[in-house]
Amino acid sequence: MFKGLSLDQAPPFEAPLLFFVSGIVFAIVASLFLLFGYDTIGTLHLFTLGFAASVMIGALQQMLPVVVGVNFQKVKLFSVAVLIPFLIGILLFFISFTFGYNLFMPAALLLLFAIGFFAGVTLYKLFKAPFTSATVIAMRLSLLSLLIALLLGVHLLTSIALGKGVQEEFLLAHALFAGVGWIGLLIIGVAYQVIPMFYVTQEFNEHIKKYLAPSIFVLLAVVATTLFFSVTAAHYLFVLTLFGYILFGVVALRELIKRKRAILEPSILFWYTGLGALFILPIVYFIDGEYFALFFLFGFVTSIVYAMLYKIIPFLAWFHISSWGFFDMPTMKEMISEKLAYIHFGVFITALICLFFSLQLAGLMFFIANTLLLFNLIHPIKIYFTYKKKPSPFATKR
Repeated sequence: MFKGLSLDQAPPFEAPLLFFVSGIVFAIVASLFLLFGYDTIGTLHLFTLGFAASVMIGALQQMLPVVVGVNFQKVKLFSVAVLIPFLIGILLFFISFTFGYNLFMPAALLLLFAIGFFAGVTLYKLFKAPFTSATVIAMRLSLLSLLIALLLGVHLLTSIALGKGVQEEFLLAHALFAGVGWIGLLIIGVAYQVIPMFYVTQEFNEHIKKYLAPSIFVLLAVVATTLFFSVTAAHYLFVLTLFGYILFGVVALRELIKRKRAILEPSILFWYTGLGALFILPIVYFIDGEYFALFFLFGFVTSIVYAMLYKIIPFLAWFHISSWGFFDMPTMKEMISEKLAYIHFGVFITALICLFFSLQLAGLMFFIANTLLLFNLIHPIKIYFTYKKKPSPFATKR
C-alpha cells in the first residue's frame, strides 16, 4: 500500500492543514457571495486561488517529503510565510474586482511574492529530488504552469491598475495555464500516487505515466502560442488537450473499477464524478466557454479535491497519532461520518446541476456542501489535537 513512500519524512500535520482548512473556508465564503449574486472574477478566484490552489499547496507540502524525498526547511515557518501574503493578496484581489477599489497593484505584489516564493522553492526542490518519477515530472510541469499563470496574471492586474485594457490572448493564456496546466497536471501527478495507495489499485500504465503530463503541457504551450496568431485555431487545438484529460479519465476510472477492495464509499463517488466530468467537457466547451470553465472547476477539480480531502486528512491524523505510539485511536474510516459524506455528495451533485440554470442556487448548494465538508473533517482534526496533548508512550518529540 505504501510502496515508494517515506512516511518517516512526513512534515508536521499543521503545515498542510493550514492550507487545507483555509481552502475550505474560502470555498464557503465564495459560495455565499455566489448565492448573493456576486458572480464576479473576484468570486471565481476565491474558488480557484482561495479553495483549489490552497488545497493543492497543502498537498504538495505533504507529498514532497513523503513521495519525492525532499524536505522544506522550517516547514511551519515556511507555511506561514506563504499563507499570510497569499490570503491578503486574494482578499485584495476579490475586493478590487467585486467592490471597485483599485487595489490591484498590492494584490498583484502579494500574490507574486506568495505564489512565486512557494512555486520557486518547490520547483527547485523537485529538480534537486534524489530520483525522478512520473509524479515528479507532473509536479514540475504543474508548478512551471503555475509560474507562467502567475506572471500572466500579474501582467493583467498591473494593466488594470494602470488603466490599460486587458488583452484577450493574455487572459485566455492565463486561464489555460492556471486551470488546465497548474491544477490539472497536479491532479494527474497526485493521482498516480493516491489512487493505488488509498484504493488498493494496480499502478497506472507506465507509458501513460511517462508521456501524458508532458504531452498535455506541450499542447498547452502550443495552444497558448497559437492564441496570439489565431484564436480560432487555438480553440480547436485546445480540444486535443481535453482528449489528453479524457485519456487520463479512462485509465483512472479503469483502475478504480478494477480495484481489489471494491467497496463503495463517498470518496470513490467524488472520484467517479470528477473523472466522469472529463468526458463531458468537450461537449460543454463547444456549447459555451463560460460554462466550460465553471464545469471544469466544479465538475472536475472540486470533485477530485473533495475526494482527496476525505482521504488525506483522516490518513494524516491517523498516521501522526500512530507514529507517537498510540494504538487506541479511531481508524481512518471511523474518523469521518460516512452518512454525512454521502449527504455532502448528494448536495454537491445538486449544485453541479444548478450551475447550468441558476448560479445563485448553485451558490446555495455549494455553501451547504462546503459547510458539510468542513463539519465532517473537523472530527479527525480534533482527534489529532486531542492525542497531541497526551503524553506519548514513545516520548516522541512533537
